[in-house]
Amino acid sequence: MKKKIGILTYHNNRNRGSILQAYCLAKSLEEKTQNCDVEIIDYRTLSIEIKRMIGGYIHKKTPIVFFKRITDYHTCIDFLKEENILSSEKIITNNHKKAINFLNKQNYDMIIVGSDTIWKLKEKDGILPITRPFPNAYFLDPNLNSLKVSYAASMGSTDYRKLSKNKINIYKRHLSSFDKISVRDQHSEDFLRELGVSNITRVPDPTILMDLPESDLKNLLSSNGVSLNKPILAINQLIGNSEKLITKHYRQKGYQIVAPNRSRYADVNLFGKVTPLEYYSLHKYFDFVISGSLHTTIFSIKNGTPFATLDFSSPHLIDKKETLLEEFSLLDRHIKVDEQNTESVLDKLEGFERELDHKHIQKRLSSMREKGFAYIQKLGEMLHEKEV
Repeated sequence: MKKKIGILTYHNNRNRGSILQAYCLAKSLEEKTQNCDVEIIDYRTLSIEIKRMIGGYIHKKTPIVFFKRITDYHTCIDFLKEENILSSEKIITNNHKKAINFLNKQNYDMIIVGSDTIWKLKEKDGILPITRPFPNAYFLDPNLNSLKVSYAASMGSTDYRKLSKNKINIYKRHLSSFDKISVRDQHSEDFLRELGVSNITRVPDPTILMDLPESDLKNLLSSNGVSLNKPILAINQLIGNSEKLITKHYRQKGYQIVAPNRSRYADVNLFGKVTPLEYYSLHKYFDFVISGSLHTTIFSIKNGTPFATLDFSSPHLIDKKETLLEEFSLLDRHIKVDEQNTESVLDKLEGFERELDHKHIQKRLSSMREKGFAYIQKLGEMLHEKEV
């Protein structure tokens, strides 16, 4: 009889990195575990659904942008449906007990949480101070009937030192009940050790595990005003004055500025114009990428595209991108940004337009994949042992 594996992750959004990590994890589990049905569980918290539906309209003042965001959202969620990896049953709730009861009724043999910042505890901020309840289903629960594991989960920027005793106890109660835990970054590993969780495995983000299908995007780029005969700088998730300085500097150097998502400083915005797999393939057309995004960094590395990764997090935090680049021995391309002195960023970026060492990259990719697949194979063995 086939075993049933469910994945809990942030699948319900427009972030193509999140969509592709969910896709890659599901496909890798299908490939490396025997006789298993794998699906992404369509679980959503009510608070985030409300924020997603009305937040864009409030923040963006113009209805046309709001409707573009909705269309773009459906492009991403339809991708998972077309790949037939999204569960047919879904639940939208802020009630933790109700969510766990729902999961138990689905009769999963194993539930895997990750790979994303699913264990991040976000403080209320912004115009809409709406956050996920804590705890939520991404933390699972000791009362869950299935095997409970994580793959490349992350605490994000959550600071252990700022948590109340009650929140620390909730973290401990839930995460200590896991059968197996893996994380993708140093900060998350340190956080878990502070909680007293010691049996932790470090694994790569799922987008590293498999070769994604490539798309020919020459026509798409040219029809949107991108010349393939001029150097292209891609920017993504840059913050504050640094974005303005960087785009001005590289435009003067003759670069076209392209934003795979959205930037008011870009010459071309591709927001809403590419599918998740096309988003991945975009990176092979860029001559240089400057980004604050983990997955943009990964996609640049995999496509052999020169890049620099900016880190806007607090100075004491070991950022997830920092962990990634250390594992690739590319830590020199990780730049901590001081928003009080953004002009220094331009000096630090000099020289990173040079080509990557492809042989070195392939060697590291191979090593990281072996580690990720070894962990997944152990999960398959756990399912087999449960059957016995």
